[in-house]
Amino acid sequence: MITKEKKRILRSVLAAAVSAVTIASMTVPAYSAPSAKELEITTSDLKDDLNDLNSQLSSLSAELDNASAQIEELSAEVEKAKLDLAAAQLNEELQYDAMKNRIKFMYEGGSISLLEILFSSDSMGDFLNKAEYVTTISEYDRNMLEELKEVCASVEKKQTELKNKQDELAVMQVDLTNKRDALTSKISSTSSQLEDYTAQLERARAAEEALRIAQNNAISGALKPSGNTGQAGNNGGGQTNNQQPGNNQPGAEQPGNNTGSNNPGTVTPPTNVSDVVLFAALLQCEAGGYDPMLAVATVVMNRVASPSYPNTLRGVIYQSGQFSPTWNGSLERVLAAGPSSTAYSVAQAALGGARHNDVINCYQFRSAASTSHTGINIGGNIFF
Repeated sequence: MITKEKKRILRSVLAAAVSAVTIASMTVPAYSAPSAKELEITTSDLKDDLNDLNSQLSSLSAELDNASAQIEELSAEVEKAKLDLAAAQLNEELQYDAMKNRIKFMYEGGSISLLEILFSSDSMGDFLNKAEYVTTISEYDRNMLEELKEVCASVEKKQTELKNKQDELAVMQVDLTNKRDALTSKISSTSSQLEDYTAQLERARAAEEALRIAQNNAISGALKPSGNTGQAGNNGGGQTNNQQPGNNQPGAEQPGNNTGSNNPGTVTPPTNVSDVVLFAALLQCEAGGYDPMLAVATVVMNRVASPSYPNTLRGVIYQSGQFSPTWNGSLERVLAAGPSSTAYSVAQAALGGARHNDVINCYQFRSAASTSHTGINIGGNIFF
């Protein structure tokens, strides 16, 4: 038949083994896949990138539309310049032909015809008028011919400039189109990445939530070995350094040692709080600092492993008349505000197997200010 001491040892080994598996399972995801927090950062960065790319695409599209409009305007101006040049060239040809006809008419007879025109004058005044008329016609033809040549040159220059500008805008349009296509492709790729990381983020959140639930269940399961109904007093109370307890029910602190109600009554454990958070809140209520908290945590875990106490963490914490924070309101206040990071670290370490060597065999403690009991003083509490 297995003795109580052997059962206690088996339960301790079982709890340590399950805690080790739990801790191992907590570390694996950190190396096998990105955490939800990392995926949230990546997803946020991708959203920012996508917004920036869309903004760039909008600006680029506006530039492309503007370039296209300028090309259309220049194309119309080039066509108009071509018409102007053709008209100027036609006028030049007409003017040149008219001038040739006049010269031919005036000089077709050579000097004789000219002399006839001059000597046919009735007077010297008429002679001078006719000579001036011939000179004026010749100068007019020359001036008109020069003006037409200048107009043609100006139109040709303008046409060349417009054509060059049109070619530049066409090159710009091709470049903007290529940039737009590249940006569109990048937006599509970024959108696909964002969808992929969003899906990963959802899976990671679900996995972390499942892991959290599994850890809490594993912790509770590790503290519930079969074969023990777990009420203190069933076997005459807990042991303190292998001594039989007295008439008082075993406990960390007797009612009345701390401020608050002296009538603990029956307190219902909260169902929406995990074992780790509850444990951390109790440690914060009972001690201050890592070392004193670990001493209190060692007493709690010693009780969980003992057949003389409830065999679950919640059962030990809420055992009637044991821990005054469960009935004086201090535990509820800490739970509402959230345990400190130190208390949370100590709770996790204790559930993972960490113990305070000085109180490794202690099952009770009292406030040093309110007890004459002898024992080990750690952080203002006497452990025995």
